[in-house]
Amino acid sequence: MRNWLRRTILIAFAALGLLALATALSPSRQVTLTAAETTPTKEPVHLDPAAWGADHVGQELPEFVDSGECLFCHRNDIGPTWEKNPHSQSIKDARPEMPAMRALADDPVTRAVAAEAQMTLGGRHATSFLRRGAEFGAFDLLAAHATPAGGSRWRLHAASAEWDTTRFAQGCVGCHCTAVEPDTHAFLVASIDCYACHGAAPLEHSTDTKLMPLSHARHDAPRVVTSICAQCHIRFGKSKSSGLPYPNNFVADDNLFKDFQFDWSLADDPRVNPGDRHVLDNIRQVALLGNEQFTCLSCHDVHRGTSIKHRDLPDVAYCAHCHEPGKSKKEHIKYEVRSSLCGY
Repeated sequence: MRNWLRRTILIAFAALGLLALATALSPSRQVTLTAAETTPTKEPVHLDPAAWGADHVGQELPEFVDSGECLFCHRNDIGPTWEKNPHSQSIKDARPEMPAMRALADDPVTRAVAAEAQMTLGGRHATSFLRRGAEFGAFDLLAAHATPAGGSRWRLHAASAEWDTTRFAQGCVGCHCTAVEPDTHAFLVASIDCYACHGAAPLEHSTDTKLMPLSHARHDAPRVVTSICAQCHIRFGKSKSSGLPYPNNFVADDNLFKDFQFDWSLADDPRVNPGDRHVLDNIRQVALLGNEQFTCLSCHDVHRGTSIKHRDLPDVAYCAHCHEPGKSKKEHIKYEVRSSLCGY
């Protein structure tokens, strides 16, 4: 009887030991399940994008140096490429040989007014047509635009042959011209000038380049860089003070989000084209989520008009907006560029 009891006790202890050993050797599933059931999902911490810096809302335009003066000193490093830079060419003289101008002259709706077009607005995805307005610093916008149709041909999309005298000032001028008067919406420089990104250059910057926003010596914080780029590359927001879809008297080194606001969730909206979602996602990462690993300038060399630098950067989530995972960064997803603000 004693031997039977002793064997029973030994068997029971052996079973408990095996159970403990099995638990010790494979605890991950049990721990994982317990953690998933008991630990709530943490929401990302959102910063207040407007919590730092200042702006120039309600102030006069500062005196600034234009590109003609800038290029006197920067004629060797910036001068050779600036004339063809997309920023410099945002608005340019209309020439009859331009494919978009040929489309304008050939279309029966706009043929009669084609000679009135003095400037073109836009670039390789779409081109609109401008003539100088009655007031200084104003353009009239034609109710038509052209888009590439293959090869050297462009297709015209004409609602009418009417010139709109207010639409450019109410929707386009803030991102296609430089130094826009806050009250009259008149511009001082057609197209994007040095002041738009580098601000008002003090004379002392020639001996102390740290005085210039975006200079190599200055090392601006990512939130400063992002504000400068976002002033034109967000096409979905508006100024709280003016109600217009572009910033009110933004000056480089300002905090854009003191006055400019937009829906951050648009970065995830599939109705927004991938290029704009990529822009919005990067801005959100820096300004709202505090992720300062990358800014627009991590990939884009603005003066040289190239983004080739991004091929050397590590893959991150928002690369997938434009590139398929696992494929070369030389290839990008094809998508249609469209904008309700710009009308194409």
